[in-house]
Amino acid sequence: MAAYIHPTAIVDDGAELGDGTKVWHFVHVSTAARIGARCSLGQNVFVGRGVRIGNGVKIQNNVSVYEGVEIADDVFLGPSCVFTNVNEPRAFVERKSEYRATKVSRGASIGANATIVCGHTIGEYAFVAAGAVVTSDVPPYALVAGVPARRMGWVSRLGRRLRGEGVVTCPESGERYRIEGERCVPLSSDENDTSPIPLLDLTAQNGPLLPEIRAAMDRVIAKNAFILGPEVDTFEKEVAKHIGVAHTLGVSSGTDALLLALMALDVGQGDEVVTTPYSFFATAGCVARLGAKPVFVDVDPRTMNMDVARARAAITPRTKAILPVHLFGQPCDPEALVALGRETNIPIIEDAAQAIGATTKLGPVGGLGAIGCFSFFPSKNLGAFGDAGLVTTNDAALAEKMKRLRAHGAHPKYFHALIGGNFRLDAIQAAVLRVKLPHLGAWTEGRRANAALYDRLFAEAGLSSDALRTPARVETGHIYNQYVIRTAHRDALKKHLGESGIATEIYYPRPLHLQECFAYLGHGKGAFPESERAADDSLALPVYGELGEARVRRIARTVIDFLKGRA
Repeated sequence: MAAYIHPTAIVDDGAELGDGTKVWHFVHVSTAARIGARCSLGQNVFVGRGVRIGNGVKIQNNVSVYEGVEIADDVFLGPSCVFTNVNEPRAFVERKSEYRATKVSRGASIGANATIVCGHTIGEYAFVAAGAVVTSDVPPYALVAGVPARRMGWVSRLGRRLRGEGVVTCPESGERYRIEGERCVPLSSDENDTSPIPLLDLTAQNGPLLPEIRAAMDRVIAKNAFILGPEVDTFEKEVAKHIGVAHTLGVSSGTDALLLALMALDVGQGDEVVTTPYSFFATAGCVARLGAKPVFVDVDPRTMNMDVARARAAITPRTKAILPVHLFGQPCDPEALVALGRETNIPIIEDAAQAIGATTKLGPVGGLGAIGCFSFFPSKNLGAFGDAGLVTTNDAALAEKMKRLRAHGAHPKYFHALIGGNFRLDAIQAAVLRVKLPHLGAWTEGRRANAALYDRLFAEAGLSSDALRTPARVETGHIYNQYVIRTAHRDALKKHLGESGIATEIYYPRPLHLQECFAYLGHGKGAFPESERAADDSLALPVYGELGEARVRRIARTVIDFLKGRA
């Protein structure tokens, strides 16, 4: 695509413009200047004779790039920033023989109204703050500000602030950097980075948001309103809009969300609830806690979610609810699930503790059944600073009933037509979640990107299905709270990855029907073979959004090399 030149711009003969470059109003590009592809030169920009500008450079309005200045690829020059080319200018003294070179290296950014004194180098991906006056070289990845400019910290390739010492992580990309004294060095490939990889790095997610989170917590403290109240009300409205449901209620944990949902449907002594034995304990524990019977059905081997056909066969006249789990962030078969609820007129409670933001062709998770239950445990895709949870519904009457049950069944205060519980959400947790909620979409896309890269790398390895099976993605709305592989060599692989500095986890090593507390149900080993196989061969790999491509490749290579040795 040819360069675009606005009619008011002047491009002298002998100047070169790369493909896709745009030259806007009243720009002057001097002869012998060479400008790369995909650049943008804003209004009133001047480019001096013989200046070299790389590809992908953005020059904002009112910037003059004089002779002696070299601009590398992907540089950003803010409005009205200034370059000098001699140190002791006088209007009446000729100084052209004293021009001193200035270099702005790849990916660097220079803020509005900053001044770069000639003869210095701005390092790769450095960030010069608005109004700064640079009088010395700026190291790569340095953040400098002030007059004269001083280093205030370090930034990543994407311009995000890097905090701490040693090996630190970009909060957006997950790329790793080593900060040692006055140097910041990117660990640009998995060959270079041998530092430990955690299953989840909450510092990378929470760190950049801490100033905003602290301000939100201070807001709650200043009001001295710590339980429910305006902060919780506002969070409920914001999260309802994000998920796409009519009503939400913040509660004290994901477990209490399940308990509240079951109580709202009057599940109690002698009732049955059809559910899965391959889940976190709370799924069945809350059923038993109310005196009802968890009726287990086996899982679909592709997804490890409840087999809805088996659930249909398990329904009896005592069935009070159906409790599927959207395990690891993958929605349970939505069409079969919704159809089952409609045909049987039995309410569906969605255990969506691991699936906030997951969607299906029939609508969002949490809005497919009568009630959805979410967890904001810190390790979830949207995590609080402690325990917190949420119930969702599109039924106004159910929402009102759960609202009463959440606070001991009181309505009005001290008058109890129902026996409820203390399931109220703390305002401080709501404030934290309000700060984090706008970032959930980007974090989810990071997880999806990492999962897609795992999928591709494992597929290219050509391992047998016995050696390795990757997560089936039957719904495009999978949010990858966990990326769970399956392998006949699970325990040996887990040990090898641990020795290689890569953390993993087994979700879940013993299915619920084999837990001692459920022995009274009479299920022996072999009762639910798919759930037992999942417990024996599944392994969760790191997949959090800040993980970054380099570490995904390192993990995948370590897995592949180990399993190929056992093929």
